[in-house]
Amino acid sequence: MFKIIQRSLHLMRMAWVMRRIRKAESQHTQQAAQHALSELLAGSRGLPMKVGQFLAGMGEDTAYSKLTTGIKPSPLTHIRPILAQAWQQPIQFMLKNIEESQAAASLGQVHRAYLNDRECVAIKVQYPDIASAIDAEMKLAGLLPAGGPIKTWAFDLDSYKTTLKNTLNHELDYLHEMKQQLQFASSMNVEGLHIPHVFPVLCRQNVLVQEWVDGVRLSEAATWPLPARLYIARTLIQTMFQSLFEFGLVHGDPHPGNLFFQYHDTQPQTILLDYGCMLHIKKTRQLVLLKLILNSRGESDVVLLDAFVALGFDVEKIKLIEGKLPQLTRLLFQPFIEPRSFNAKTWHLSDAVATLLGDQRWWFRSAAPADLFLLIRVFQGLIAQLETLNIQLPWWPLLKQAIKKQTLEEAIQWQPGNVPLASSPVYQGSAKQLHIHIERENKEPIHISLPAYQALQLESLMPDHIQQAVCDAKIDLRVMRESLLQEGLEPQTLFDIQLTTGRYHLYLV
Repeated sequence: MFKIIQRSLHLMRMAWVMRRIRKAESQHTQQAAQHALSELLAGSRGLPMKVGQFLAGMGEDTAYSKLTTGIKPSPLTHIRPILAQAWQQPIQFMLKNIEESQAAASLGQVHRAYLNDRECVAIKVQYPDIASAIDAEMKLAGLLPAGGPIKTWAFDLDSYKTTLKNTLNHELDYLHEMKQQLQFASSMNVEGLHIPHVFPVLCRQNVLVQEWVDGVRLSEAATWPLPARLYIARTLIQTMFQSLFEFGLVHGDPHPGNLFFQYHDTQPQTILLDYGCMLHIKKTRQLVLLKLILNSRGESDVVLLDAFVALGFDVEKIKLIEGKLPQLTRLLFQPFIEPRSFNAKTWHLSDAVATLLGDQRWWFRSAAPADLFLLIRVFQGLIAQLETLNIQLPWWPLLKQAIKKQTLEEAIQWQPGNVPLASSPVYQGSAKQLHIHIERENKEPIHISLPAYQALQLESLMPDHIQQAVCDAKIDLRVMRESLLQEGLEPQTLFDIQLTTGRYHLYLV
């Protein structure tokens, strides 16, 4: 209980620092707060450090970069008893020598060791009690209120938490990681890719043993001559395409700490590490993604609404932007449309989507299935890696090289005839949309369009301070809901209130 209280206070402090970052008025203040948050996250390990690695993105020059390249590890004296217990015998019976760790991460740390005079291995050891710490932190995260876009746009926050918890549970099971690494190694056939060999007989749920590999970080490989960088870039792109579209098993943690590079027989070699976070992509989703790529290139027709629903998007939400799906699809798959080498630095996707959808971009994001953000992060990682290498390559020809012709043909033939579409909520009334108009002092007005039935869920959509203002205005949301259920969702003004912070106007049309 004491440890839970300690971690609770730590999480609250991190939340306070995050608020400082959001509210910072100058870049200097923001950077200082980011470095402070990085120190807090690094000192926490477990879930907070995982969050920090996500904040770090894929670069090595951010305020959070230390979270992707290692933090101060625990001393070997703390690790020896863990290994002895895992192997049920003194470690000198198993190892000739083991060194202090030079690389610590969120869930464990890595030690170089020697099985004999010739075999050098990397031993990843999980921190004791990290599983219970993460479980406690996930419970604490469940108590945190949802606000901002998460609440306004009806994000399924529980699904995101479940996805995160399932991912972390898999990462905590090193035997599961071992099996995924073996499966990935047996499936992949990409020139220049090296997957370290594992030693199953020495692996346990909290111990993973694999061959030791040396290499340089991506930032150093980016200084190599152009032919070497081109070779590495091809390896990275084709690894992504082949793993996604052929095998449905994708490395889901693309931060720089999981990549090493070296020369092998005069050719650059890309070494991919850490197989705890692997994305299992179902065949239908593989085919739909390929179908959307083909559609964006004008090479195959599909009803875009049905395709997005087949990916797992909420049908009622995605319907609201159905007319913009053709443009949106071309934006999302722009790298595959370019006839020549794609310049990732010119692909300002977030800005382009914001221009196209406005505030409804949040509606699009909330319509997406929770697990899709992990795959999006993998694509973002690839883009960041190509930018670091300063390499531009044509994606479409490399995709066709990475997958079988049969796979591409399956995607061409795929149609969403058997895709179960979610039924629309049944309600009375002629109103089709709920409009929310917000005017704020010294800020651009916000106008949000939602399905009319969302008027029955205002309490779950509205931020707490707005709910309080509505209550102060003598408006009872529960009574309003009962009235709408009885009389139907007809065009009308639900309320129009003026606060010191702005005006809030809700109406049905």
